[in-house]
Amino acid sequence: MYASYGTDSVGDFRMDHQDFIKKFRSSSIDRFESRQRIRSFSNFLDDFLANPYPYLRNSARYLLDVFEHYGTEDVNRVGVMDRRWKLFDLEHGDLSENLVGQESVQNSIYMKLRQFARSGKADRLLLLHGPNGSAKSTTINSMMEGMHQYSILPEGALYRFNWIFPEKNVETGRIGFEEGEPENSGTYAFLDAKDIGSIIRCELKDSPLLLIPRAERRELVEHALRLHPEIAQKENFNFDWVFEFDLSQKSKWIYEALLGAHQGDWLEVMRHVQVERFFHSKKYRLGCISIEPQGNIDAQVRPVGFNGDALPTILHGLPLYEVDGDLIAANRGLCEYSDFLKRPPETNKYLLTTSEKGTIQLPNFRAHLDLVLSGSANEKQLNMFKRTPDFSSFKGRLALVRVPYLLQYSKEAALYRRQIDRHTAGGSVAPHTAEMAALWVVLTRLKRPSPKNHSPDLAPVVARLTPLQKALLYDHEETPIGMKEEERKLLCQNVRNLREEHESSEGEFEGIYGSEYEGRRGASPREMLTLIAAASENERWHSLSPLSILDELESFIRESSVHDFLRLAVDNGYHDCKQFISDVRSHYLNTVRSEVFDCLSFVEEGEFNRLFSDYFNHVKSSEIGESLYSDSVNEFIQPSEEFMSEIESKLNIHDNAKEFRSSLLSRIGAYATENPDEGLDYSRVFPEVYNDLKKNFWASRKSEIQVALLNVLKFFSADEGQLSNAERDSVQETLDNMKSRYEYDENSARDVIGFIVSQDR
Repeated sequence: MYASYGTDSVGDFRMDHQDFIKKFRSSSIDRFESRQRIRSFSNFLDDFLANPYPYLRNSARYLLDVFEHYGTEDVNRVGVMDRRWKLFDLEHGDLSENLVGQESVQNSIYMKLRQFARSGKADRLLLLHGPNGSAKSTTINSMMEGMHQYSILPEGALYRFNWIFPEKNVETGRIGFEEGEPENSGTYAFLDAKDIGSIIRCELKDSPLLLIPRAERRELVEHALRLHPEIAQKENFNFDWVFEFDLSQKSKWIYEALLGAHQGDWLEVMRHVQVERFFHSKKYRLGCISIEPQGNIDAQVRPVGFNGDALPTILHGLPLYEVDGDLIAANRGLCEYSDFLKRPPETNKYLLTTSEKGTIQLPNFRAHLDLVLSGSANEKQLNMFKRTPDFSSFKGRLALVRVPYLLQYSKEAALYRRQIDRHTAGGSVAPHTAEMAALWVVLTRLKRPSPKNHSPDLAPVVARLTPLQKALLYDHEETPIGMKEEERKLLCQNVRNLREEHESSEGEFEGIYGSEYEGRRGASPREMLTLIAAASENERWHSLSPLSILDELESFIRESSVHDFLRLAVDNGYHDCKQFISDVRSHYLNTVRSEVFDCLSFVEEGEFNRLFSDYFNHVKSSEIGESLYSDSVNEFIQPSEEFMSEIESKLNIHDNAKEFRSSLLSRIGAYATENPDEGLDYSRVFPEVYNDLKKNFWASRKSEIQVALLNVLKFFSADEGQLSNAERDSVQETLDNMKSRYEYDENSARDVIGFIVSQDR
């Protein structure tokens, strides 16, 4: 029964298997060599003289280079074009770790890193503070991921060194510095594993430059900079550390022992040095460390060889200690204290010295550190900490970075969209689900505009803004329908001022006084993600949709004892979370009603565009007194007052038609000036006009629309057999249109049409 396989087949299988092994081996060796994982000290000096810059960077400058390497792009952020650092868009193993929005946070961190790099040391702890779930840790995680990916690149290479002691029977020649010597002759750096007696690693990851005595080190660096004068001129680059730092305690003892044993021959000492490249990695706790409040001791000391490892004879009797812990693992990188202010205050006090002087004192050991310290804190914890006596000691050592909630719902929706796929596992998801969830969340975060903070012309305009109107304005500068052109223009010009009016606001809430900026309070993404998960299990609906999420919100808003933003007093419509459910439902109804009606085939696709384009051309020609070309008759015609009046009557414009026409021309002129490279999109420039045109048309066909929608619902019910062939074809055409134009599947189409019918009865 096994004859068909034969020995040849097995042999072929083994050959394929061996081919893969050879390929893997070859790739591993090539990758190891291309990344220059192991170097002799001679190799290291050659690289340094060829390009000293990478080796003169401290941790702050390195992190600044991570930002700058990936570059920036301009993005829209509530009333202003801002700079987004592409570092925060790098793909992670888990896409949920990517940072959405928060450009102001990114730029604040970058500016503080520039200050650190300019001064030559990160002498303050970067404390990211904001409400729960505002992406404080995500911001730092993104930075760590960027550090990891950058450290793999040639320009991001980082080096440390190990001490190599060969077996007694191993003989080597010279170290390879002398002219004519083979490059790696004499060094122990490349010994085979069987020839190595012991390896002592530098857990603090000291730079190999520190192996050179200070006077000679300065001479070397100055010589290298004469060869590369552009490096010394680089902005925000201070390399004083290379002249001031010395070897860490354990390496210093080993260095001195070897130097004494070899009668001061520095070259003989360097024979024992193996330069090793390392890569930042949060996963493997190398240069990127997050410390939890209940975490382990930040640093500790133990004797070298405590676990029974034999030390080389030359090191016997030396007081050698090695350090371990989170701070040590983070050296030459980035350390995050998650929920920094949840730690007992006494455990943080050593950071006053660590951040200012870059040192940490341990029993029998004093460690000099080169790292950027960061942390995260809840806004409530920070406000309480400011009231303690300890804050006066800490405030000079903290660089505060505010991380508010997002206020653009389209960006907030991006957070939910990637999570929705997980919860639905390929199931039915209605269009606009993430957007409507995000809209409700953003509504809970907005603060009422204060007219006194604005000019006399703008004050009455902002005073009329409802929370929904403000959310739409923040997101894509949509102005309220019916607003006068002058008011619309003034409002759009002052979106940034509107957004920033509460930046310095302070107040008391439930006995705690502190910052009350916009984005300080409201629903967190974590809470909405929990609601989305619950909504995906709601059997009342055939798909995960805004409708199922709004159902969950009705229960959620009753939990005021759990969520403090639900206890905020309603302020002229703001903070009214129950009303926001109705607002979002109404906004969603208007959106889906327009989409579904467009799919009923009562009007050809693009007909409203054509109609308004014709109307505008007639208005324009009438104003300048010229004829216009008509595609329908293929000749020039005079503008028709009758046609213009007919359209205007559909828009309920009767007495002020001339003013309306003039306003249209002004708005189009302004749009063309502000967007010279974009085509004219009438629906974008005049959303309220389009809305009114459609409403007028749908009102005139109300009974036909009602029948068409009921036929769709009948199609999904036991009454499908009552439909005629023509009606069934019409239903299928509607469903096909909904899928091709707006990505509704049958389940979500069924839900949304049922929703429209229930609201229009």
